[in-house]
Amino acid sequence: MIRRPLTEIKLKLEDLQEYENSKRDQNHLSLLQSMRNDYDKITITSPVGGPKTTEEIHERIGYAPKKNFLQAQQ
Repeated sequence: MIRRPLTEIKLKLEDLQEYENSKRDQNHLSLLQSMRNDYDKITITSPVGGPKTTEEIHERIGYAPKKNFLQAQQ
């Protein structure tokens, strides 16, 4: 088998700056999106300080109970 020479990758300062800018923009957009989603959940689903339903509590803690087969038929 013939061995190839190693591939050389050159990284320029402009490439690093472009990467950092795009990473910062992406983080900023994802932060805005998550803030918007959190705001929508707060304003639409539950009043401030009001009692929480069991479904809201399960959603908040990440609990997904499995439905009982007999309960699902009723």
